[in-house]
Amino acid sequence: MRATGVRIRTLVVSLFLPHLMSCCQSGSMGGGESGSGEPPQLMDMAFVLEDSTPPVTTLFSGETPVKLVLAADFDKLDDDRSQESVERPARVLVRGRDSDRVEIPLEVNTRGKFRLQRRICPDPPLRLNFPDSLASGTLFDGHQKFKLVTHCRRTESFEQNLLEEFLAYRFYNHLTELSFQVQLAEITYLDTSGKRDPHTRMAFLIEDDDAFAARVGGIMVESPSTRPDDFTTDQIGLMYLFQFMVGNVDWGTGASHNMKILLKDGEYHPVPYDFDWAGLVDAPYAEPNHLTEPFHDSVRERVYWGVCLPGIDYADLFRRANEARDAIMTSIRNVSALSDSNATLAERYMDEFYATINDERRASRAIIRACRRWL
Repeated sequence: MRATGVRIRTLVVSLFLPHLMSCCQSGSMGGGESGSGEPPQLMDMAFVLEDSTPPVTTLFSGETPVKLVLAADFDKLDDDRSQESVERPARVLVRGRDSDRVEIPLEVNTRGKFRLQRRICPDPPLRLNFPDSLASGTLFDGHQKFKLVTHCRRTESFEQNLLEEFLAYRFYNHLTELSFQVQLAEITYLDTSGKRDPHTRMAFLIEDDDAFAARVGGIMVESPSTRPDDFTTDQIGLMYLFQFMVGNVDWGTGASHNMKILLKDGEYHPVPYDFDWAGLVDAPYAEPNHLTEPFHDSVRERVYWGVCLPGIDYADLFRRANEARDAIMTSIRNVSALSDSNATLAERYMDEFYATINDERRASRAIIRACRRWL
């Protein structure tokens, strides 16, 4: 049975508030945005980790979310809205591989650009930085840095958008290993300032750039400007098709907009990220950009934004997409927190993509002949 979303998880935490208040003898727990007294201690929140299923012990191994409690001064983090935000002390509570509760110190800071704006996301994206060797016996062994994609706003619709963006990453994982791995997480946020009650939301972790590069045997590089033909033809062609698959035009290789560059075996490969403006997600703030407005009225309408490059083998790209179809479609229903209606919408959106690439005339019109001239 599918989870019914944010309301149930919030209720679960609220049902334990009397217990938390009674257990913290030094003061009562703060309520909402204007609480008073001492907040609960991190170990007081261990009950949210209780589960009849075994804990996730290996990162990036599937769609099962890892359960965490993240304690930090979220009142201060809420004010960190600049590109040079400071790292603030935090602690994570997680089940270890032997099911013991393990408390890990770390540092956390806000990140991003568009979603860092308070008017867009009252709860901004975060970056987690674990001290080396202090996560022994947990799934964080061997990992140090992560981007954390948060719920943006505390509503069920925004949480569903987050899960749909997670799916976009997973779809690309099924197409190529040269993609960032992601891990779903169910996080209870504990505000150590005591000004906010604990709340639980879905999130996901993104593999760190350097960890990704080490995994695939390359290095990450930066360039102020790149040309489409700087990249390997097969990989940039696959990236073009993937962006069409998820309905995303919020990217660019020239200035590396929502794009990283991997140097592997002497060749450059594009590695896309940030898919919240994709049609698959259909976030309420997403709209066609000024370059694509003439071609669609909504981000749900796909526009092929790939550049015309000699040597792109579209037949091979379509074959690879078809080979990944079962895994892609299965991954939709494997995200248990995704509502039935949103899962159905995602399936229909992907069915439309596959109907296009498997119809020779439609594929030619919508993709092959729709490429952008750049010379």
